[in-house]
Amino acid sequence: MAKKKTTKKYRLLPTTIQEMRQLGWDQADVILVTADAYVDHPSFGVALIGRWLVKHGYRVAVLAQPDWKTADDFRSLGPPKLFWGITSGAIDSRLNDYASMGHRRKKDSYSPGGKTGLRPRRPLLVYSARARQAYKGIPIVLGGLEASIRRLVHYDFIEDKLKRSVLIDAKADILVHGMGELAIKEIADRLSQGRSIDDLAGIPGTAYPIRRDCFVPEKAIHLPSLRQQDKKRSEVMAAQKAYQDHAHPQGLPVIQEQNPEQIVIMPPAKPLTTKQMDELYALPFTRTYHPKYETLGGVPALEPVRFSITTHRGCFGGCSFCSIHLHQGKQICSRSIESLIAEANSFLNNKDFKGTIEDLGGPTANMYAMKCKRASICRRPSCLSPTICKNLDTDTKQLMKMLKTFVKWKSAQKRKINIFVASGIRHDLAIQNKDYIDLLAKHFVGGHLKVAPEHYCDDILKLMAKPSFKLFEKFEKYFSVASRKAGKEQYLVPYFISSHPGCTPDDALELTKYLISRSWFPRQVQDFIPIPLTASAAMYISGRDMKGNKIHVPRGHKEKQLQAALLQYYLPKNKKTISDFLHRKNQKELLGKINYIQKSKF
Repeated sequence: MAKKKTTKKYRLLPTTIQEMRQLGWDQADVILVTADAYVDHPSFGVALIGRWLVKHGYRVAVLAQPDWKTADDFRSLGPPKLFWGITSGAIDSRLNDYASMGHRRKKDSYSPGGKTGLRPRRPLLVYSARARQAYKGIPIVLGGLEASIRRLVHYDFIEDKLKRSVLIDAKADILVHGMGELAIKEIADRLSQGRSIDDLAGIPGTAYPIRRDCFVPEKAIHLPSLRQQDKKRSEVMAAQKAYQDHAHPQGLPVIQEQNPEQIVIMPPAKPLTTKQMDELYALPFTRTYHPKYETLGGVPALEPVRFSITTHRGCFGGCSFCSIHLHQGKQICSRSIESLIAEANSFLNNKDFKGTIEDLGGPTANMYAMKCKRASICRRPSCLSPTICKNLDTDTKQLMKMLKTFVKWKSAQKRKINIFVASGIRHDLAIQNKDYIDLLAKHFVGGHLKVAPEHYCDDILKLMAKPSFKLFEKFEKYFSVASRKAGKEQYLVPYFISSHPGCTPDDALELTKYLISRSWFPRQVQDFIPIPLTASAAMYISGRDMKGNKIHVPRGHKEKQLQAALLQYYLPKNKKTISDFLHRKNQKELLGKINYIQKSKF
């Protein structure tokens, strides 16, 4: 089947049959189904993948937040010629629906007006069922963050159980993991050539069930099955370590029994080149939501990122609790400076641009253009922990050139422009170059800079694969000097995690004492959530660290509540929880300090 070229330009991907007909279409090649509202912005996966497929000649329609109680909405656009592309949206549905303590969230930032209840609880499974009900025999492709991090046997913190890959539970034909541009185009190309579903097997960056006569790689790593992990929780850590060793483009395929059925997980696709990244972000995104949401309050998730610029993808930090390096990859793929400036120039013609670029960065802002000599074959989870790897090129020449170019661009404008680095930086990298900190403090910080030391105790930081707290203190000193040199009064906003595996109440208390000694009052505290595919989740389930040693794991609601309360010791609502604990610890003097702070400050 030949690809049909899109001849008409349009501002948004069509979302109704009427919009398709306005383009002269009788049928879409691909229908992307998402649990988010439709936002045409490069921070939203459906827009990115949809525009990418259109660039390569495919007709793409979007079905956003369809009514899942019947198949009627899934029939509204007619059947796609090639496949359904189904995603939960920009965030894992469990994280979107539930807080760490298991409470339902009161707001859905990815829905119109922040309204809840517009998505099913397990979108990948429900949407797949409705798509099959609407039109039988059309391939179903899963993608997005949730599909990516739940591609293997994984732990669900709401159900408190190990579950099969969503590929099997959704009864889908193939799953795209990681950043899916190359894999999704290959799937579309093969299907447009008239090839069968079985012919999709073996594409890098995908997972597929072993069915019929599909390709099964001879050289593959066999992971512990669902039944084996359920029976012996130490197998969860074994599976984590075995998969992590091969979660790079040169790794071996992985096979895992799901009880029933087996799946093959191919190695990640190669990262996009700079040229491909430039082409991707040059696509005609409108940076707005569909007009139908205007009267519904818009889409809250858009505003913090609307006029942000993604400089690169990937993260080699390898933090134990984070899935970015297993989703975007460890290799940094950066855009050219010309591409970044072109995007900034496009803001100037946007009537909604008020003069502030909210963020100039990526998963970690100061990793732009950094490279590893052995990135494609390295099995080391983190290039920074326990120490910076000798094969990592941490030269900041390109990073500094990019930032200085933006300083010149900003000064050349006829209106006042603010540019912030808000996506966070690695302080252990930053201290390698004081000139970078000076440049950052002078031109890209608006009073507060987010930094994530995560904890105070070095033993816990090692489990997190984070640097020693001493390095944070060193960065704080450098940043303070740089801010004074720039003539600005600026502060760090430190982020901390409570109840990480290995963290005892006594460890949490040590952090509290430090916070009190600094008169720090953390406003935003992240209670640990065992995100699928992460090393920390494996620690949580197995009760062991990456070396196999037994560790303390905060599990019950009571202890998790205590550790979170100790981080926000200053809040009167935490008085009883903290008081009871400190009485047991005979910490009367500390309790007196906290009581005084609660009364006098808050």
